[in-house]
This record gives sequence, C-alpha cells and structure tokens, in this order.
Amino acid sequence: MLPTFPAIAAQGLLAQDTVVQSQDSQDRALSRRRFLLAMAVTAAAAQLTLPVAYAAAPASAQLTQQDRQDLQRIAGYFNSVRTMKGRFLQVGPDGNAAEGQIFLSRPGRFRFEFDPPVPMLIVSDGAYIIMEDRELRSVERIPLGATPLDMLLRDEVKFDDSVGIAKVERGAAILRVTLFEPSRPKEGTLTLVFGDRPLEFAGWTVTDAQGKTTSISLSQIDFNPELSSRLFSYGDGPSQGRELRRRR
Repeated sequence: MLPTFPAIAAQGLLAQDTVVQSQDSQDRALSRRRFLLAMAVTAAAAQLTLPVAYAAAPASAQLTQQDRQDLQRIAGYFNSVRTMKGRFLQVGPDGNAAEGQIFLSRPGRFRFEFDPPVPMLIVSDGAYIIMEDRELRSVERIPLGATPLDMLLRDEVKFDDSVGIAKVERGAAILRVTLFEPSRPKEGTLTLVFGDRPLEFAGWTVTDAQGKTTSISLSQIDFNPELSSRLFSYGDGPSQGRELRRRR
C-alpha cells in the first residue's frame, strides 16, 4: 500500500480580512485560526491577548544507522506518490474533531474540504496556503515555502540538512519521526506516524510553539489518481485562480 501526507506549517499570516460581530464569533475565529496555525506548525502568540508559555525548541537527534535506513525508506515511500485523495479526521488541542476530504498533488499543492457544519476550505496552489472561513467571511494566506509542510511537498522528498530531525521512535509495528524547521526550531514540530512492516502512513501530529497538539488521521486513501488542477485553484475555478495570482 502506498503513502499519504500533508501536515501544515507557517511563519506568519500575509493577509486577513475578518468580520467579527460577537464574542462567540471571536472565539470561533480564534479556534479556527489555531487550527490553521497548528496545521502550519507555528505559534499563535500574535493572535492571542494573554501571555503565552512556549515549549522548548527541539534539538537535532544523533541518528543511528537504523534511523538513517528508516528515513531513506520513508523518503522513498513519499516519493512514490504524486497525487492522492481520501478522507481525514482532525482532532484539535481542545478535543474537538472535524473531518472531510483531502486532495494532494506534488509538488506543492493540496486541498482540505471540511464536512458541514465546519465552513472551512484550505488550499495550497503551490505558492501560498489559503484558508477561507465562509461563515466569518475571512481569508488568510501563508507562503508555502515558509512552512515545514514544504519539506514533504517538494518534487523530491529527502531528509538532508534542510530538515531538522528531533527523533526517530519505534514500537510494536509503529514508526514515528519528529521533524522541525532548522531555521525556526521554536515554532513547533511535525511527527509523522507510520505502521511498519509493511511501511504505511497513518497520519501525523503537529505540536505548536505553545506545546498544543493537533492530530490528523487518514482513511479511504486512493494513491496516484488523476486530479483536476481546478482543485488547487482558490475559488474552485481557473478564473478565481488567475485573480488570486494577480493579487500577489
């Protein structure tokens, strides 16, 4: 069985236009922003009004020969997948769950469509990660290249000096690899979770700068299907995609 991925990461929001009418709306906006930023492996401190305690920055592990062999297996596994579609289940730090459909096309493009009643859409067009909250009428953008997710969406996935590896863990038929962005180690980590022997991608956990975790599991996965490029244009169509590129 082939692999799957995403797990998202970012350094900052490029633009946001949020209309908030009540405290309930503010709470929903903060919760959804935390989801995006958690998916983006970044701190939400700039969005919060209270002091924030930060988790310790990860350090690079001293890799064993077995670690290097497992990392090579994982890179080969990811590189065997160019496109993917399936279902995802996301559990946030507050225990709330959301699910929907995921589509991916390497390099650089993905789409998360949330099931109702969650009014969210997250799309990467290969340059930017765009989150739309239809209920709050907000759009937020993050450059894909500024996120750890970029490490897994490149044309070729490889675990070299451009990827921080905090630890490689093995259990009973389980393999976990925790990654971080070397230039921004305090922003959080991404832990990839696999079933092992045979290697099978099961999902991932993102830990943000505050130590809060968001977990995503995947199911009903179809690997290397034909996918329309329209899926990765914000607005679901070529005209909206062209408009987005003009605004950059």
